Amino acid sequence: MIKIAIKAVKEAGKILLNYYGNIKENYKGIGFDVGNVVTKADLESEERIMNILKEKFPNHNFYGEEKIREDNKSEYTWYVDPLDGTSNFSRNIPLFGISIGLVKGDKPVLGILFFPVLNLLIYAEKNKGAFANGKRINVSNRDLKNALYYSGGYYNRKLGTRTEILNKIGFIKIIDASSFEFAQIAMGDAELYILTNVLHDVAAGVIIVQEAGGKVTDYNGKEWKPNSIGIVASNKKIHNEVIRILNINS
Repeated sequence: MIKIAIKAVKEAGKILLNYYGNIKENYKGIGFDVGNVVTKADLESEERIMNILKEKFPNHNFYGEEKIREDNKSEYTWYVDPLDGTSNFSRNIPLFGISIGLVKGDKPVLGILFFPVLNLLIYAEKNKGAFANGKRINVSNRDLKNALYYSGGYYNRKLGTRTEILNKIGFIKIIDASSFEFAQIAMGDAELYILTNVLHDVAAGVIIVQEAGGKVTDYNGKEWKPNSIGIVASNKKIHNEVIRILNINS
């Protein structure tokens, strides 16, 4: 399964690179409208991924961010984000990726993240560890005062920052690409990410962080499930403290 998924992200990566850097700026009022071109890149990437997956696993379920969704009553479901980090992609910032996660029942079992401009491939399988370009990766051992917290970006005129964490954490950054933020935790370069549970955004990242030695739960510290409302992903060392802070201030 993982070989097929890797093939799919690499093929989709070629599509995104074909569009990257070639998007025309169309200003309407004070906005930056690249919706049509970005949508085309999204759709072509998703179609390519799904065609590859469905050819090998026709009886599985498929859930794409854009439009391809099939419920075949299988215990296996593929969750696909064909272009994560659209705002970065549209502004020629290379921090965007492709995310493919496979869930069996309610357990993530496989995850692939691919960042085509960076040529960075991160993957994990249940009980087999996590890897970046073939090398084993692990979360950091930093404590909360030295930890880096990736916050959600500005959306619907609200920042996704959990303010109760700000006075406790060492650093905060906003990248606005779930795939890259999960990857950073798994590689030991960041320690915390808190977000709403959107399956095509998170299914791959959950298993990758877990297999790198990190911890992923809901906001209350309970085991992450596909129907969880939110996600807290961390390097494990700071996890209980973060959950305590979130719940004290909730």
